[in-house]
Amino acid sequence: MPSASSTLNICIASRAPFVGGAEIAALRLATGLTRQGHRVVAALGASNDVMQRFVDAGISTVHTPIAYTGKSRFLTYSGRRRRIRRLLRDNEFDILHVNDLPTAQIFLDAAQGLSVRTIVHHRFLYNGPAIEWFNKHEPDRHLFVSEGLMKPLCEASPRLAAAPREVVYDGLPVTRSRRRHRTKPTVLFAGQMIFQKGPQDLLRAWALLPAVLRESAELVMVGDDLQHHGRHRRDMIGLAALLGVRADLPGFEENMPARLARSDIAVVPSHVEPLGNATLEAMASGMPVIGSRVGGIPEMIDDGVTGLLVSPGDPADLARKLEALLANASLRRAMGDAGYRRCVDRFSLDAHVTHVTRVYQNLLEPATLRAAA
Repeated sequence: MPSASSTLNICIASRAPFVGGAEIAALRLATGLTRQGHRVVAALGASNDVMQRFVDAGISTVHTPIAYTGKSRFLTYSGRRRRIRRLLRDNEFDILHVNDLPTAQIFLDAAQGLSVRTIVHHRFLYNGPAIEWFNKHEPDRHLFVSEGLMKPLCEASPRLAAAPREVVYDGLPVTRSRRRHRTKPTVLFAGQMIFQKGPQDLLRAWALLPAVLRESAELVMVGDDLQHHGRHRRDMIGLAALLGVRADLPGFEENMPARLARSDIAVVPSHVEPLGNATLEAMASGMPVIGSRVGGIPEMIDDGVTGLLVSPGDPADLARKLEALLANASLRRAMGDAGYRRCVDRFSLDAHVTHVTRVYQNLLEPATLRAAA
């Protein structure tokens, strides 16, 4: 049994269909654990840009296609389950950390009877039947990215509510950008360009601003609709033209730190948001954030101190909050400073890795094992 100071052997599993917040969070965790001296293997369901990012970060990576149960998929599921079980058995992992609920079904099935301790990290909202179908094989511990996600998931699944569980906030490297005074403040939306993220609400809010504020500021909306090959971003370009809004929609950008450094206000107008990497990244860069009062966003933004909360799907409310920050540079700076300090204290990568490794060690303690027997 590993001691509290020993090197752990960890498998992080993710279906990884595209580069999204869940995949970025998994990569950050893998990187942080590796820097602490632990051995990490990433088992990824797709060979794509996500895998390349893990490889570029120096993380040992294995392509493990996943499948789901069902009579028509029995042979495919059985074959892929055997491959995953062989990976888990041959590597003698201490911990199997499944990065999202859909990945859990086949990985937890493959881990049955092995000595590996298992964790499922919940990052998305599902209804009760979906939770029960994915969660066919109970892990040793459930982790949730926010209280705002844990509550509705547990309300939807009494079995999940009765299981060992806790909230572990994601973390990120906190490297505050040096900001220069700009005559035109820049408002930034960064994230997936899909309806649930609310870009249409931001465009409509911008159209409601007084003309003098619109002319004295810039609106940049970074991101793309990866799942639908850019369809919603093209829709937003059309909506901007219809509303007469001047906005830069450059699509996906690799160098987000540079973009954050050139921005002054971040807007996260999501309709659904379990936690939200965009909020954390903006806070870590020293920007105030205007975010929707949904999911985990209110757990990150201290309303009136580090940013402002708005009603989801309410462009008029968003316009009022934008006007308040665009018209007051000193308020922007004060909120940005407070958000940075909050990120260092609660949402840094070091804090995240420390919390996660504590969960691992609790699962590996002999007393825990006896209690679970």
